[in-house]
Amino acid sequence: MAIAEKELVDLEQFVAVLTADYQKLEVRIRKIFHTVECECKGVTLRLHVPTVSQGQAKIAELVELLLDYMTTFALPRAELKAVSDKYGKITEEEYRIKRERLHREAIDLFIKANRATNRNGEAGELLLYLLTEWILEAPQLIAKLPLKTDPNMPVFGSDGIHFGYSKKHKNLILYTGEAKLVADVGRAIAEAAKSIAKMLAPDSMRHELRLVRRNLDFSGINESQKALLLSYLDPNEDHENYNKRIDVITCLVGFDFAGYRKLSPTCGDDELSKLVRIELEKWSAKIAADFTSSGINTRTAEIFLFPLPSVQTLRDLFQQRIGWNNDAGAS
Repeated sequence: MAIAEKELVDLEQFVAVLTADYQKLEVRIRKIFHTVECECKGVTLRLHVPTVSQGQAKIAELVELLLDYMTTFALPRAELKAVSDKYGKITEEEYRIKRERLHREAIDLFIKANRATNRNGEAGELLLYLLTEWILEAPQLIAKLPLKTDPNMPVFGSDGIHFGYSKKHKNLILYTGEAKLVADVGRAIAEAAKSIAKMLAPDSMRHELRLVRRNLDFSGINESQKALLLSYLDPNEDHENYNKRIDVITCLVGFDFAGYRKLSPTCGDDELSKLVRIELEKWSAKIAADFTSSGINTRTAEIFLFPLPSVQTLRDLFQQRIGWNNDAGAS
């Protein structure tokens, strides 16, 4: 499909309109700045930790933060917009009920997805979603969680699909994500590398793009914007934009970090940051080794390392808060 010049939209503005303000996340999730570079030149290492106060990581508060964004992660934008558009047009009580129904629907999807996939990694996927939207300023392209609960929709590949804008290249960036919450850091990185390699296989990528095209939420998107997106995502459009698209991996690696046990009751974020930076060179070397052995060392990737006091504690608290206590998996 040819796209007339007059119909082309400003891709940068289009992405910006859908990008929310996530600055308040800094209260619960700290960015740790560092100078470590991965041997894999396309890999960017990003380091984050939960807020620490009086020597204790605020994990319960982090879980509450995740719950705040369940509906936007789990439900299609069109469904959320349909309710938001009713604000001021119906009574406050009616609007409150509709919002609460959305939250219950999101929780139900989380539980159904756990059962359908026989895993309990959605807390990690939700955390990856937030970091991708916040740090990379990349809105979610489709809500994948509902697809996991559809028995007629075989879903594999990435844990999340986002899109952004490259100011340098003036092109669309397609982010495909993988989340791993595993206690042992070495195993977490190894499993992430294997999953990413599988996700990047030609058949998997074709499936991902097909999922996007068939399930794109075009709420608030006009026909010119829709045509522009498809020019980047559909090989059948025979458009040069498809070749210009920038594909980037996003990956959350959450793991247990013994350094938390070294914090005294007077310690805060600064002390934890020092302990984490000491280990970062080792983690970087492990990432480079596993990415190389998995054949993905030349790919562009944004790696979010997220050391925790206990992966299991985060998982348990999250599942308790959504009413799902089955410990079916560990990824």
